[in-house]
Amino acid sequence: METVVILTAISAFISTNLDDIFILAAFFSNSEFEAKNIVLGQYLGFIFLLMASSLAYFAQFFIPFQWISLLGFIPLFIGIKGLIKLWKPKNHDISPENTGINSNQHGRKVGAVALITIINGGDNLGVYMPLFASMDAYGLFITAIIFLVLVGFWCILGFKLVNNRLLRDKIRNYGHQILPLVMITIGLLILLRGWL
Repeated sequence: METVVILTAISAFISTNLDDIFILAAFFSNSEFEAKNIVLGQYLGFIFLLMASSLAYFAQFFIPFQWISLLGFIPLFIGIKGLIKLWKPKNHDISPENTGINSNQHGRKVGAVALITIINGGDNLGVYMPLFASMDAYGLFITAIIFLVLVGFWCILGFKLVNNRLLRDKIRNYGHQILPLVMITIGLLILLRGWL
């Protein structure tokens, strides 16, 4: 029984988070994001998905999926904003606002990663809600623990992908350009998934 729960949890996590490795790699390759902010944001977003999955099973009966898919506008907006920032000339002003030392910046970066994790979690919710509804409390607890361990493993994989000798320089050189495109793609996929 326990082996079945463990194997189910691992397969459910992998099948719903394959795209997250590339999103994490895009974040790790962007020099504006510190590794600790990415990991913390990923965990916060995923914990929210876990809680929502355990509660939102019943919400699907009240909220049409088309309305939920409108959340796709958020990563779309973040991506477009990132592209606009790429085209703007760099400002070399070293005033305190532009040094990146502002404590609010750390919170924003963590929040941005968490938000993208949540918004990209439509397939997670779609799989986890019925999965959790079919489990007892013990199975749900074991599954949640396995998921949280695998989130850490996923962060390590994303980091290793960026720091791979063969890919490192290319990903780091183009990471700040890749992230907005990844966000736009995620946003469009979420929107299309709800209306097709």
